[in-house]
Amino acid sequence: KLAQFELLKSSKNQKPLLLLDDIFDKLDDKRIAYLLKMMADGRFGQIFLTDARPERSKEYLKDIDTEKKFFELDLKLQENV
Repeated sequence: KLAQFELLKSSKNQKPLLLLDDIFDKLDDKRIAYLLKMMADGRFGQIFLTDARPERSKEYLKDIDTEKKFFELDLKLQENV
């Protein structure tokens, strides 16, 4: 994903939107720390990050000094009546 981001950024001369879906489940602690450092450095533009455990995302992102908004979806299965 990061290579694709860099390719689009250089070819379009602007920062593309970055979607990181359940990224913290897929990375080890070292890679998470590196990704968070890049986020803190302002390397990316707008980022959409999903996580099945929102408390984990909030904990990881608490020290990044940038605008953040958290949205939680309450998805309940409804039976057809």
